[in-house]
Amino acid sequence: MKVFLILERAGIKASGEYDPETKGISVLKGSVLSASVAHTEKFRGAKSIEKSRNGVEKENILQKDVTFKSASTAANLVTGSSTNGLTVWKNADGESIKELILGEEV
Repeated sequence: MKVFLILERAGIKASGEYDPETKGISVLKGSVLSASVAHTEKFRGAKSIEKSRNGVEKENILQKDVTFKSASTAANLVTGSSTNGLTVWKNADGESIKELILGEEV
């Protein structure tokens, strides 16, 4: 299922392919990532994001598809901070993965 993570104010415009069976998501080549990675006490995944970005992004643009086991980890790569992937990845109609797959209200 094609999904998008767009945060216009931050200049983020990513597309992905979500697999409901594995709950994994591939962030697609050409996605525009955040310009920075948040380094805060609350967010301990900064080094992991930097490691994931190493060699696959150039000037904040993803150079190849990258697959993750969770929507949140994929969202963290894109936003550079702790992000709930089930709520921020949305289909073309604006419905979140959480709404579509789990049938829950957000």
